[in-house]
Amino acid sequence: MRGAAPLALAAALAACGGKLPETRYYQLAAAQAPAPAAPARAGGPVLVLEPLSADDAYDDERIVYRTGPYRLDYYQYHRWSAAPGVMVTDLLEQALERSGRFRAVVRELADGAPAVLGGRVRAIEEVDESRTRWLGRIAVELTLKDAETGAVLWTRELAETEPLTAQTPEGLAQALSVAMGRIAARAIPEIVAHTRLAPAPAPASASDRSREARRRVIRR
Repeated sequence: MRGAAPLALAAALAACGGKLPETRYYQLAAAQAPAPAAPARAGGPVLVLEPLSADDAYDDERIVYRTGPYRLDYYQYHRWSAAPGVMVTDLLEQALERSGRFRAVVRELADGAPAVLGGRVRAIEEVDESRTRWLGRIAVELTLKDAETGAVLWTRELAETEPLTAQTPEGLAQALSVAMGRIAARAIPEIVAHTRLAPAPAPASASDRSREARRRVIRR
């Protein structure tokens, strides 16, 4: 699974008339067939989910691995199918929707949405503890903000590890998916509780809507 340094490998292959290895792509997904989604609660809140960013070291489609706390390396020919922040956001969105705790989970600010969930991926990597023990590690910082004022309602950093059954890219993707599922399961009850505490945006009055309409006419 390890990738040789690309320039050295390219030179070696060119010398013997070979070609570069094919790049393979992997993604996070539910580690097993998910149970049917719980019906959305009619009285549940609407949650806005922003795309998660990623710390610089992990904001890369190349898969990260480490053999110790002070060194971080990348596989050259095994890559994520999308940026880590995108993959984690998609998996989190699925978990939020399937929980049935929200009336809707949307990606853009919507009327009646009291809170906005965002955050960043602090780590997403393979950790090689020994020649026979490998872990998938993921750490995510989540922050829930009031949709109207931007005040922080809740924030927490959650991290999970999951052993790899085999040191393969598929094994790593599966382990990270399991670990992210546990993070979502831990976070969702807290997100629900703090979202319900956030006041829903007040509906616009007739005069407010009239002023907004006039502004749109003037801008045109």
